[in-house]
Amino acid sequence: MRILLIIAAISGFLAVAIGASGSHALAPYMDEVGKDLFDRASLYHHLLSLALLGCAILWPVVEANASDPAKALKRLKVSAALFLAGIFLFSGLLYLMAIFPDHPVKFLIPFGGLSSMLAWLNLIRVAMTLKKA
Repeated sequence: MRILLIIAAISGFLAVAIGASGSHALAPYMDEVGKDLFDRASLYHHLLSLALLGCAILWPVVEANASDPAKALKRLKVSAALFLAGIFLFSGLLYLMAIFPDHPVKFLIPFGGLSSMLAWLNLIRVAMTLKKA
């Protein structure tokens, strides 16, 4: 849980720092489409950082209330890893595309969105392991 909280905090810090640099220092290097891409990347970076934080906060709840804590915590780790992949593949590549529109890795961006969606679906699996109150 500690490492997940640290990763979430670093990601949140980077979301703010990159977002600020994009709206100030990098703005002259982007056209309107690039600015829109950068804003979208920043928004999802923030949201996915909060999702990572949520995974860290849920850790003790899942550990204490899951019918099979080992399996539930493994699923929670998978969700966190998928959220992190979403940050890198979706937000990270959108940041890159905002500045370098013709970069050849743009085909990977949908995989970031897919990993984020799978993370949310996997959280449903985690929730299903919790004991009813």
